Amino acid sequence: MGKSRDLDIHSTAERHIIDFRPWGWRDITVLGKYHYKQTRAALDTHAHRDMLELCFCSKGEQVYKVDGHLYRVKGGDLFVTYPGELHGTGEFPEEKGEMYWIIINMAAMGKAKRFLQFDGQLATEWKRQLLQLPRHFKGNTRLKHILDQVFHHHAQNTGLLDHIRVQHLLADFLLAVISCSQAAGVRKVEARMEKIDAYLSTHLDEPVMLPVLAMQAGLSLSRFKNWFKETTGTTPLDYVLKRRIQHAQEALQQGKLSITAIAYETGFQNAQYFSTVFKKFTGCTPGEYRERAGY
Repeated sequence: MGKSRDLDIHSTAERHIIDFRPWGWRDITVLGKYHYKQTRAALDTHAHRDMLELCFCSKGEQVYKVDGHLYRVKGGDLFVTYPGELHGTGEFPEEKGEMYWIIINMAAMGKAKRFLQFDGQLATEWKRQLLQLPRHFKGNTRLKHILDQVFHHHAQNTGLLDHIRVQHLLADFLLAVISCSQAAGVRKVEARMEKIDAYLSTHLDEPVMLPVLAMQAGLSLSRFKNWFKETTGTTPLDYVLKRRIQHAQEALQQGKLSITAIAYETGFQNAQYFSTVFKKFTGCTPGEYRERAGY
């Protein structure tokens, strides 16, 4: 069974760890980096109370186990464990590669209402954004460069100016992480919508089955309904109707099928209902639309 443990701040030839607490920081507490040339023993299961841990794998790959679930993190990936979660590498060793990690005390952020050089509403927004990061998503090569700059300026530590540089670099890094997570969210939305559209393109003549659409998106039915409205601004049913009307417009322009045949081909039970819905979406009847198209 895992347990809460003190932060590891022990550096070695292959592990470099910065403890920011001697600088008086209570929010970002630790930044670490390892560059292993051979595998190491498994990382024991443990938890950090009130602390969010953000890992960036710049080279190699690593299996992590969080609350019993396994995740394979590859080069370029970001991985998040949330406050109080049990995590480690399970039965897997720490692999060869390069890994960075940052540990942020979320409780300290809340009490002080301050984060790095930000306070008040800005600090609150930082906390909200960090706590809603997805578990596992793609980063970019810029992240490594920023963190290496942090290590460089911390090592110099010639005065308060280096403290300021490190603060701004860490804020820049976390903003880049948030941007990566948002881009990952957009890609996931696009992939889901592509699957839904691909399914609808071959099933427009069939009754709308929301559980089937939810399955295409890889979501539960209740989550699918909420997600779809948030993503498209419309309900799944209205979206399907719009797709049917778009297909009907194409068929009307071709001029090969009768209006009744097009109604059935696009999933409408009769031409009258088809005409009503068509006018709702286009402002004219199917017949008027065909006339305007020249057929």
